[in-house]
Amino acid sequence: MNILKYEKDKKDTYNVFLSNGEVLTLPEKVITENELLLKKEIDSTLYNKLQKDSYIYDIIMQCIKYIDFRLRSIKEIENYLLKKKISKEDILLVISKLEVMGYLDDNRFTKAFIKDKLNFTMMGDYKIRGELQKLGIESNIIEENMPLVDDDIIKDRIIKIIEKDLRTNKKYSGLKLKNKIYNHLLTQGYSKEKVISVINNYTF
Repeated sequence: MNILKYEKDKKDTYNVFLSNGEVLTLPEKVITENELLLKKEIDSTLYNKLQKDSYIYDIIMQCIKYIDFRLRSIKEIENYLLKKKISKEDILLVISKLEVMGYLDDNRFTKAFIKDKLNFTMMGDYKIRGELQKLGIESNIIEENMPLVDDDIIKDRIIKIIEKDLRTNKKYSGLKLKNKIYNHLLTQGYSKEKVISVINNYTF
């Protein structure tokens, strides 16, 4: 098949008119990566590659829109594409390309996730770790970044919750009050060790 002409379709997309009457709509990136402008002919091998590359590029663009809403972990993108019935082989290819393009980086994601939870929530250290695990972050990346969850920040948060609970639970006292506050802190996602180290400084 010979290439007759190119015609702009929409942003970053062109129609490629072929001698057999077919029109291929291809992203500009696919055209340039395959050096199509230097070719006058398309054989069956190149034709199939162009179709495949265009399909993968479309998936990549869907993922970028999904990531633009907020940063995503690699596992989140994998699950997102599985729901779209994308084959595992194509998912691996898309994820690889997104990593090269700088859109996927679990280490950067982890740093951003921790910063977000520290700035905008009262989520405790234990829950932050657990949420990262659910998001598919590898344990070595989690451990490398957990020092960002500063012990002093966590201690201050635990103190704030204890002080607030002391003010709002006047009808309780003694061990019952201590257990109530202790359990509240655990449900907020603070580790037992850190909770105990602070709560034992109080007299109930």
